[in-house]
Amino acid sequence: MSRGEQRPTCEQRPTCEQRPTCEQRPPRGHSDPFRLIRMGVWTYLILWLIEGGLRRWFLPSLATPLLIVRDPVALAIYWLALKQGVWPKNIFMPALVILGPLSWIMATTAGHGNLIIATYGIRCDFLHVPMIFIIARVLRREDLDRLCKTALWISIPFTLLLIAQFYSPQSAWVNRGLGGSLEGAGFSGALGKFRPPGTFSFITGPAQLYPMFCAAWFYLLCRRKLPFVLMGLSGGAILLAIPFSISRSLLFGELLVASAGCVALLASGALTPRLLGRAAFGVVVAILIVLNTPGTSEAFAAFGVRWKSATTQNGGMERAVFGRVFGGIFGPFNYVNVIGSGTGISTQAGQKLLTGERGFGESEGEWGRVLAEGGVLLGFPILAFRILLLTFIGWRTFRSMLYRHFEALPMLVPASQFMVMGQWGQTTSLGSLVIACGLCLVSTKNVRRRLSPARPQRNGARRVGGRPAARPRIADSGRASDSVQLGTNA
Repeated sequence: MSRGEQRPTCEQRPTCEQRPTCEQRPPRGHSDPFRLIRMGVWTYLILWLIEGGLRRWFLPSLATPLLIVRDPVALAIYWLALKQGVWPKNIFMPALVILGPLSWIMATTAGHGNLIIATYGIRCDFLHVPMIFIIARVLRREDLDRLCKTALWISIPFTLLLIAQFYSPQSAWVNRGLGGSLEGAGFSGALGKFRPPGTFSFITGPAQLYPMFCAAWFYLLCRRKLPFVLMGLSGGAILLAIPFSISRSLLFGELLVASAGCVALLASGALTPRLLGRAAFGVVVAILIVLNTPGTSEAFAAFGVRWKSATTQNGGMERAVFGRVFGGIFGPFNYVNVIGSGTGISTQAGQKLLTGERGFGESEGEWGRVLAEGGVLLGFPILAFRILLLTFIGWRTFRSMLYRHFEALPMLVPASQFMVMGQWGQTTSLGSLVIACGLCLVSTKNVRRRLSPARPQRNGARRVGGRPAARPRIADSGRASDSVQLGTNA
């Protein structure tokens, strides 16, 4: 600075809010060091969405190998993460290194003794967990915004596909099962209709996809980045999926996310009169789309019959829903053994390799599977590991809400649901879990930390050594320092 120029005062200097974060600064040398990892994450997401379609429609002869089509992508991402120094360094990684080999050794020595099944079990329980933290490390808020908008646009044709599958016979091409089976991929619903799987292998896929669509809808609404047209069209598609899916899990998933989304809107103050008017108009448009879609009455009738047969006639809501949830969690503890039968044996792939028939082995529920395969020695530590992981994700969400970033709350709901009730042994559910948890952590980034209490200063900033003291810097999760922390502690 030359003598003639005047040094900027503290008031003229850019504040912490005005300084660009690492996500806003242009990359040095016009290169993105995480570009390949991000491309791998996008590939992982796309394969999760279309994996069932590949196994049913386009590559039916490769239905079995395509079961693990995402695994090479995950391994490539891990190699790039290690190479670029973004491999997660937290307490969960050493736990994986300990629990994984122990589970394999116990399965091959004291359990079923099948090396392939034991390896597949390790793949289900541990291989994809680091993806959660790598997604949270390399994806930026702008990536999440773009992904949520893309997902909501995808929800429209996806719902049309569900409607086409709802009215088509199981022998139709759109409803073909795994390997091109003419028996169809739909599960029995009601009134002669089947629960459509969309682009997935089973109805489990749409039942987990639409709560994530709903979370993306509320996430963008909280950030005031949901276009008006997309608000109405995607909202109508999300609502239409409820009757045409004939799935109670999809309904409850959307209700839970919508409840959390409404709380987030009210608590964050984002529900301004203008936004409230636009949201109300968008909801009206969505309802009109639902009511004017041909065949909606038949879909509602089928859903009503399904609800009556599966809920009302089975003891009502308390027994059929809450009893099923809590029974699936606490029931397996009544008959757990000290040493389990070995990891992987209660997965469908494990049963297919062991008996030649599809099934769930000793338990269809996830908690029952873990305890049956691992027993007290390994089942308890694995469940404790998952509870600790969910607690960490919940803490990150709660911390973001302390600074009035409530858009992470609806993202937490599907992540919690899949972590607690999701079937890790089923490839679609495993992908849903990894994606939902990773995106939930991304939604907690760029959260301002509180300043430490300081004494009020008079006459401007306190002077140190004849110069104004530097303003206190507010750490930002999007900056390089906290980004490293996310890779270390997240």
